[in-house]
Amino acid sequence: MENKSKITIIAVVVTLVIVAGVGFWFWSKSKQAPSSQEAPSLGSKIFDKTQNQLQGRVPDTNPFATVPNPFKKETNPMRAIYTNPFGEQ
Repeated sequence: MENKSKITIIAVVVTLVIVAGVGFWFWSKSKQAPSSQEAPSLGSKIFDKTQNQLQGRVPDTNPFATVPNPFKKETNPMRAIYTNPFGEQ
């Protein structure tokens, strides 16, 4: 009889611990959901302001391509303005 009461007490305690754990989990989940009535936090304001304004749009220009000969790539855009005093580039 003594073993049976110990097993019953242990089963009740384990059941209570499991119920308390599940209850705490549901309670913490309900606390995490932001309500729509709250004002935006400082972190969300900073996050919104620091987002990329281009949003994946890239300009179609290539500053290193020459206009007269599109197959020849120009690596020095200053070549037409500045001449090398030491010879051929």
